[in-house]
Amino acid sequence: MRLSCTRIIVTVALLLSACTDAGSPGSNEPKPFTDFDVLTIDQSACLFDCPVFEVKIFHDGRVRHSGPTFEQTGGPDEFRIDRRGLTQIAQALRDARFDEMRDRYQDEADGCEFTASDMSTLSLSLSRGRGFRNKNVVLYTGCLGPAIPTERIDTLVKAIDRVTGTGALLERRKQVHQQHGGAGKS
Repeated sequence: MRLSCTRIIVTVALLLSACTDAGSPGSNEPKPFTDFDVLTIDQSACLFDCPVFEVKIFHDGRVRHSGPTFEQTGGPDEFRIDRRGLTQIAQALRDARFDEMRDRYQDEADGCEFTASDMSTLSLSLSRGRGFRNKNVVLYTGCLGPAIPTERIDTLVKAIDRVTGTGALLERRKQVHQQHGGAGKS
């Protein structure tokens, strides 16, 4: 009985030691530099000359600019940023305490003490892998008040822009569009 029990334990131990997680999805992929899979920033139209666009930043460094403003001025733009840029964006998200923000800042119920009309809406969406909490923050830019983290969001967007060059790209596209006779919102 003892010999049989020992054989079973040894056999189970050998079988378990032969197991690997090679079949697990993503086990051979390098560890990401960020704590997100995709960060998306959307800006909607406003009464004035607000660009309407979407920027997607992927964990592997791909950056995709798209949306109506890009469609009207030459089409979407895609490129890669390096590890340092991804790390800077991940740090900016942590510095802004993005996960602590409310999901929306759009009206009085969200803390807006003053609401200016005809402003754009900025949506930031953080998608994470399975089992992790995704986060969305929607800010109506005309929503003002001490409970609104406008400065934190503005600092975050500027930090992302320094890495992705979204503002400069929008400005170049606008100038080219105007030089070729485009008018109106771009």
